[in-house]
Amino acid sequence: MHSRSRTALNIAIFVFFGNITTSALAEIVRIGGTGAALGTMTLLAAAFQKAHPEHSVRVLPSLGTSGGLKALQGRAIDVAVSARDINIEEKSAGLSAFKYGVTAFIFVSHPKSSAQSLTKESLVDLYTGKQANWANGQPVRLVLRPKGDSDTKQLTKLSPEVEAAVAEAHAKNGMTIAITDTDAADQVEKTPGALSTSTLALVLSENRNFHILPFEGVTPNVATLNNGSYAHTKGMYVVISATASTGTKEFLQFMRSTEGTEILKKTGHKVPALL
Repeated sequence: MHSRSRTALNIAIFVFFGNITTSALAEIVRIGGTGAALGTMTLLAAAFQKAHPEHSVRVLPSLGTSGGLKALQGRAIDVAVSARDINIEEKSAGLSAFKYGVTAFIFVSHPKSSAQSLTKESLVDLYTGKQANWANGQPVRLVLRPKGDSDTKQLTKLSPEVEAAVAEAHAKNGMTIAITDTDAADQVEKTPGALSTSTLALVLSENRNFHILPFEGVTPNVATLNNGSYAHTKGMYVVISATASTGTKEFLQFMRSTEGTEILKKTGHKVPALL
């Protein structure tokens, strides 16, 4: 065989097997869990894939924290995003959690509702029905979260009076109960007069259309979160298994990078120093 032809053949063989190797190394990293994190994860995934085109990241529709952790244990996903730290049983199952940020726990209302500033006392009135209308006369329509949900737990910790008011709201017939953060946000956007809890991260990362209500005289935003003047926050975690793939670990490393940290900050997270 002519030397030039042999060289061309060798190059073709190298390219062919090189492509097979690259393909074999490519991974799909599947992320699922709390809806509060999915908008941020989508932005991180896009930036990560640009830096690491050998990997693909799929952010699944909202599973909720519990659903995400169960999916991770069942190997249906590679990264669970959680609004709480993992418990002893989950650690025993081989899961590891990393706190990637803290975001503001907030109150939101329908965009056409009056943007009322809230207090613990006004929350009691709203959840018991003592205040049945917004200032513009529109009826208040509560969008509740399940009793065991992290939002409900955080809400009821505000005061014993708020806890009793929330319990009273849950006891009423015909109340709207949103299972996930995404469900709650959807309900607030489409229901005139709606009021619910959410997170600053969800609002900023998904460009949600509703009022963010001031609470105890402070409007939750990036500045008030970072300077500590808005005190009501929620920790956000990524959780992986003991058998996490290389692509999964590289995604977590990217979250800790300068670029990843900037995305977290812009989407309403106060980032721990370890990142």
